[in-house]
Amino acid sequence: MPFLAFPNPGGSYAVGQCDALWKDGTGKKLMVRIFYPVDKDSTVGLQNAAWLPETYGAKTISYAEAYAKFMWRPGINASLIGTLGFWPLMSNVKTQTWKDAPLCESLPKFRPIVYSHGLGGSRSCYSAVCVDLASHGYFVVALEHTDGSACLSVHSDGTVLEHSFVPPLAIIPVKQRRIPGGFTKSLIPRSQPMPMTQYEFRNKQLIKRATEMSFAADCLERLSEGKDPDLVALPPALAEWVVGRLDMGRLSAVGHSFGASTCLTACHQDQRFRACVAHDAWLFPLSESVATGALRVPTLFLNADTFEMLWPEEGNKLLYSLTRRSRAKKVSVRAFGVNGTKHQNYSDFPVIAPELTGAMGVRGSTDADEALRTINACGASFLDFHLAPDAPAPGPR
Repeated sequence: MPFLAFPNPGGSYAVGQCDALWKDGTGKKLMVRIFYPVDKDSTVGLQNAAWLPETYGAKTISYAEAYAKFMWRPGINASLIGTLGFWPLMSNVKTQTWKDAPLCESLPKFRPIVYSHGLGGSRSCYSAVCVDLASHGYFVVALEHTDGSACLSVHSDGTVLEHSFVPPLAIIPVKQRRIPGGFTKSLIPRSQPMPMTQYEFRNKQLIKRATEMSFAADCLERLSEGKDPDLVALPPALAEWVVGRLDMGRLSAVGHSFGASTCLTACHQDQRFRACVAHDAWLFPLSESVATGALRVPTLFLNADTFEMLWPEEGNKLLYSLTRRSRAKKVSVRAFGVNGTKHQNYSDFPVIAPELTGAMGVRGSTDADEALRTINACGASFLDFHLAPDAPAPGPR
C-alpha cells in the first residue's frame, strides 16, 4: 500500500514550511504550521519538508498512530495499524514545500490565511490545500486546535494533548437542543465526563476553536508589527523578513468540516476576517447567533456529494437559509458541489493513500488529484477576487 506524492501547487511561487509554538504569556499556546511563498530560485540546496509532525521527544504515540487511533478507536487494532502500517509509510511522506526556506522577496505584501482542521485532523493533514494557497501568494497558518478535536497535538515544549474520546452513554439522548431551522441528531462523541447533549459538547469545542482563530490573528498582527518575538516565534529565515509585510486588512479563514464551522464562527465574531472558504462544512455545532443570522463576510461553500450525510435532513436546510439571509443583506455567498467527491477529498489522505481511502470508501469517484485541483482553484479564485485591493469592505451593504 504505497503512500504517494502530493500534486504540484497551482500558483507561481514555490512554498516554504515551518512549525512554530505561539504563546501569549498567560498560558495560552498553540502549535501551528506555516506555509508561505518562496522565490523559486532560492530553494536550491534545500530539502523538502516532512508531512508528519514531530513529537519533540515527548512520551506519546506518533501522529501516524494517532490517525489510526481516531479512525479505529482505541484498541489493539488501532495500535497495530498505527505502529506497523501508518508509521513506516507516513514517516517518509514529503510535502511540496521547502523546510525553513527564505521568505519570498519579490512580493511586497502577503495576504494571511488562518486554516482550521476538521475533527481528528492536525496541522499537517490539509497540506495540499495550504500549499496551493501559499503558491498563490498567501501566508497560511494551519492551526492544531487544543479543544480535544485534533487527533493529537504535541507542542515543541513537550506538552501533549490527545484526542478526547467519550462513551455514548455519557450523552443525554433525549430532547435534543433545537435551533430554529435545524439541529437534531448527528455524530455522537465517545467520551464525556458529565452528561450533556451532543450539540452542547460540540458547540463548546467550537467556541474554543473560534477563540483560537482570533488568537492566531493576534499573533499575526504581532508578527507584522515586530512585537513579542519570544512569544510569537519564527525561524530566522522568516522572523526578520515578515515585519511589515502581512496585509492584515485582507485576512481570511479557510477550513474543512468542523474547521469550516469554526471559520464561520470566527468570521461572525472577529471583524478582522474579510473572507471565508468552507470545505464540506459540518454545520451542526454552530451557535444560534450564527445559524439564525446572516454571514458577515463573502463566503464560499464547496461541498462533497455526501454533504447531506454530515447532518441528515438539516444540513441542506441550514445552508439554504444562511445563503438566503446573507444574500438579502448583499453579502456574497456561493455554494457549489464538487462532483465525484466525498468528505475526505478535501484532506490529504486521498492523494497520499489512494488505495487505503478507496478501500475505506472515504474518497469519491473523481481522481483525487483532479478533485483537489478543482477545490484549490475555486478557493484561490474566490479569495483573489474578494481580497483584491479594490474589493468592497465585508458586511451588509
